[in-house]
Amino acid sequence: MKAITRIASDTGNPNLSAELQDAIRNRVAFLFVRGGDGFVLRPVSEHGTTGVLVWVGWGDGGAPERHLPEVKRLVRMIGARWLRFHSARKGWLRVAPQLGWVRQPDDADGLYVFQINL
Repeated sequence: MKAITRIASDTGNPNLSAELQDAIRNRVAFLFVRGGDGFVLRPVSEHGTTGVLVWVGWGDGGAPERHLPEVKRLVRMIGARWLRFHSARKGWLRVAPQLGWVRQPDDADGLYVFQINL
């Protein structure tokens, strides 16, 4: 998939596609697809609190905004308290806050981190 290849390049992880497939197959992560848009969601636990990491996402312009309400609903259904994503794309610095995401400190790889508390 072209989007996964681009994301793998952005993150410097050439094994990303195989990691995603293994995680979905082993039910460690979940695939959310609507039309040409999609997300891979991975539940995680930090300090005893459950959250969900948007591991990858792709789609036409506006995909995050279109699907955020449904993704938040799914995240709440598993008792998660937050939703988070990491990105190398500078455009998220402007767009993410407009969608309710709050910037967190950059991660150890220098990626931008955004989170919504639920």
